[in-house]
Amino acid sequence: MNIKKISLSSISSKIVASIAIISLSITLVIFSVSKKITQETFYNVELEKADLIAKTIEPLIALNIYLGTYDNIAQLSRQLMENTYILSVEILDENANTINKTTSGWKRQNNESFVVTKSILQPNSTKQIGTLIIVYSNKGYVDVVNRYINLTFFLLLALVVLFVLFGFYVKKLLSPLRKIARLLKYYSPDKEIKIPYASQNNEIGLIANALNSMQQRISQYAKKQKNINNYLEEKVNEKTLELRTQLYIDSLTGLPNRFSMFNDIVEMGTQDGALLIINIDDFKEINDFFGHIAGDNILKKFSNRLKTIFKKYEYIKLKRLSGDEFALLFVKKPPLKDFIKIAEKLIASVEKMIFFHENNEISIRVTVGGAYQIHQALEKADIALKSAKRERKSFLLYDEKLNIEEQYKENMEWVKKLKKAIEQDMIVPYFQPIFDNKSGKIASYECLIRLIENDGNVVSPYQFLTIAKKSRVYSILTKIMIQKSCAHFEHINCDFSVNLSVDDVLSTDLVNFIKQKINEHNVADKIIFEILESEGIENYEEVSLFTNDMKSLGCRIAIDDFGSGYSNFEHLLKLNIDYIKIDGTLIKNLDKDVNAQVVVETIVNFAEKLNILTIAEFVHNESVFMKVKELKVNKSQGFFLGMPNVN
Repeated sequence: MNIKKISLSSISSKIVASIAIISLSITLVIFSVSKKITQETFYNVELEKADLIAKTIEPLIALNIYLGTYDNIAQLSRQLMENTYILSVEILDENANTINKTTSGWKRQNNESFVVTKSILQPNSTKQIGTLIIVYSNKGYVDVVNRYINLTFFLLLALVVLFVLFGFYVKKLLSPLRKIARLLKYYSPDKEIKIPYASQNNEIGLIANALNSMQQRISQYAKKQKNINNYLEEKVNEKTLELRTQLYIDSLTGLPNRFSMFNDIVEMGTQDGALLIINIDDFKEINDFFGHIAGDNILKKFSNRLKTIFKKYEYIKLKRLSGDEFALLFVKKPPLKDFIKIAEKLIASVEKMIFFHENNEISIRVTVGGAYQIHQALEKADIALKSAKRERKSFLLYDEKLNIEEQYKENMEWVKKLKKAIEQDMIVPYFQPIFDNKSGKIASYECLIRLIENDGNVVSPYQFLTIAKKSRVYSILTKIMIQKSCAHFEHINCDFSVNLSVDDVLSTDLVNFIKQKINEHNVADKIIFEILESEGIENYEEVSLFTNDMKSLGCRIAIDDFGSGYSNFEHLLKLNIDYIKIDGTLIKNLDKDVNAQVVVETIVNFAEKLNILTIAEFVHNESVFMKVKELKVNKSQGFFLGMPNVN
């Protein structure tokens, strides 16, 4: 028990000094106030005395002035002078001429007398016939005030003596506390001290008894606390071990987890190694079809089989990274040839694995990404894994020459640039004319997205649209194009088309937004929706819901890029469309490529029978344009006819 040094003598001194200061301050204030009040009272009393004398003598003097008996006036003045406090009497007539002036020979000093002036009125009249001036001594007032001050001084002196005595008394009262404080200064729970004065029948005795009792309880508590601390220390060690196990061990499979792998990589230090990341393909479908319990059972069985496969490899550590991802950490780098063989053996072994759930046979496939260096191994193996999935390969080894990291960084920069452009309203539609091949006039405009950089540079969608589709900003870009295009053509008597992906068509939120803007700007009979034929349009039922919904409002539908990839005429039969836009890959060499001419002619003939209009894209020169018209394509679009423009 650590007690800070306490000076009880200073406490008692402070108590006495505080009481003394407060009491003296109050006394001085009272004295000052009462002195002022008393002085004013005494002064007024003396002044009233002088005024009373003047009031008493004034009628006699008035009568003698009125009768002209000035000897009597002199006699009255002498009688007044018999009063020791009257220093001077002066009587003036109505013209301020002195009738009589009697003095005691005393020279008046400042503040040593009172001057009482009294008007002398004619008997039984209010007419003033003279003035009485009496100079009255303040000696009586001064004597009374001095006696009062002396009395107060003796009172203050008595108070000081009482306070000094009170201070000694307080010190004596607090001396036991000073002794107790000195003892407590060296108190320790392991060393008991005897507090004195416990037998006294007063507050000091109560404090001493309370401290003795408290000392015993503290000692008992300290012993218990020591035992508790030992117990807690053991429990903390147990929990630490348990938490460490939970931190580094996957609860489902019992395999070391991602944190364990990070820790192993750190411990490897400069020692080189390698990493394989294993991802179970389409594992979500197993969970969705058979349930999560079945999925968890497969994961446990799969981890056990991996343990068996790699048990003999002492330098390979098996980890579970996340739901359907596992890793093989090579704490010692094998030759590259052996590393690749291990990955291939793993893939082959997994393809032979069969899992059972309620008499159902379940087989799985895996995709593996590898990094043949330990520096940033997880990031590189993950990049390789994603690249393998994108290229539909079972295994891909990270290769610095592929510059995949730079591509990822560039993609991230584009996403940031797109978000900034959206915030600054720098996403704008450009409008490219589409011409009627018979009349040669503009039939409509296609609204094409552009990004305007801060320096005014116009960025084509070919640089950012693919990246945008992989991020969440793509739907925002589509909404901006719908909004601005509808607003632009609201008061222009011309058709216009906007591009939609199949994902846009299947988005309930976006479809509702489109309907809102069509109604808001009243452009249902002007707008044409171009749907990319190459983007999963085979999802006929859902796409048909959109096309029928839009056509019921008065809108029109076009199939864009028809003829690219695996185009299917079945699309034209199943979807209620108005236009076919023939892909630029067929049009750009149409004047020279006979095969392209055959395909385009077939598309035009087929569309004509279905009352569908055709539009040729990528008409880039006169020769191509002439061939397009020769093949009876209804409309043309391309740089030869008109460049996209902001107006």
